[in-house]
Amino acid sequence: MRQHTFGASESGSTPSAEEVVSGAEEASSLLRRKIDINLMIPLHALLTEANVTRAAERTMVGQPAMSASLAKLRKHFGDPLLVRDGRTMALTPLGASLRGPVTRAIESIHAVMDSTSCFDPGLLDRTFTVVASDYISIVLLKPFLRTIADEAPRLRLNIVAPRDGMVPLVRRAQCDLLVAPGPLMPKEILSYRNRDLFTDELLVIADQDNDRIGETVGIDELHRLGYLEAIPRVLQESGPETPATSAGRILSGGYCSVAMHVVAGTRLVTLAQARLFSLIGPACGLRAVRLDAELPPLVHTMYWHHRHTADPAHIWLRDKLAEAAAALEPLGSVLAGLPHVRRPGAALTPRLAPPALGGM
Repeated sequence: MRQHTFGASESGSTPSAEEVVSGAEEASSLLRRKIDINLMIPLHALLTEANVTRAAERTMVGQPAMSASLAKLRKHFGDPLLVRDGRTMALTPLGASLRGPVTRAIESIHAVMDSTSCFDPGLLDRTFTVVASDYISIVLLKPFLRTIADEAPRLRLNIVAPRDGMVPLVRRAQCDLLVAPGPLMPKEILSYRNRDLFTDELLVIADQDNDRIGETVGIDELHRLGYLEAIPRVLQESGPETPATSAGRILSGGYCSVAMHVVAGTRLVTLAQARLFSLIGPACGLRAVRLDAELPPLVHTMYWHHRHTADPAHIWLRDKLAEAAAALEPLGSVLAGLPHVRRPGAALTPRLAPPALGGM
């Protein structure tokens, strides 16, 4: 391969116009052969998903196009990157080693693209689709809507209830945001852009006249009492299910606020978040006690597809949701205001009047 030094010919004299053009074309050709920046997005998707179909959905292209990109990447790296491993695909050692650097490169690109021009929310006329539970709607989205009512009067929220298969909604960019507790989500969601919002704690909820409830309730006892399950899979974090922990379980539709109303006036118990209980529990004649189990903190996080990252309206939406979350009462204060909830060795706090529930 010839080497070109622009500005002087090989003889040291000034190069001709033809030599300059020839050298520039050769350099450009070399760059095109060595680096195809258009392959960075499919490369990141393939390394993240380790699956051609899901990578295609993630980047919103057809599977043949993603397969063609994989073929180009294999040729470029001289490595298959993805290989068959039983019934699934797995990254080769080279593919696994590329995942971190490629992710950091994509994040740098997003950081550049996040630089936006001035945005006026008053002119925003748009519907955002947010996957969120009734709990998130009551605790976070309600105060959020109240704070932005004057700033963005034509903003609309389409709130979609969580369900199995909600992660593909993010992968296919069929929702703007998914707001959910990270510890209870499939690992796949962790590969998407995200931002933590607030934390909460699960409590055992029972009717205030239920005399079978002590100051704490263990997992086995919870099920013997008649457990109304409103948060699927949450108890899996405390260990494998046994006959003792599955007996007496009643399944609800995944709505914590509904489960709390069902428990009122019965001998059933359920699990619900401290923030939600503080808003509606006392008014329903319920009380809360601590769950004697090692569960991870409920860190609620918003997730979104990378295509939304640099959208000025989307940036504004995420920032406003984060502001609404930051304005929530500290979790310690919430727990201190609940008369039957205390940490070991802590004195009971006098009952506080339940806050008023304004219209949604």
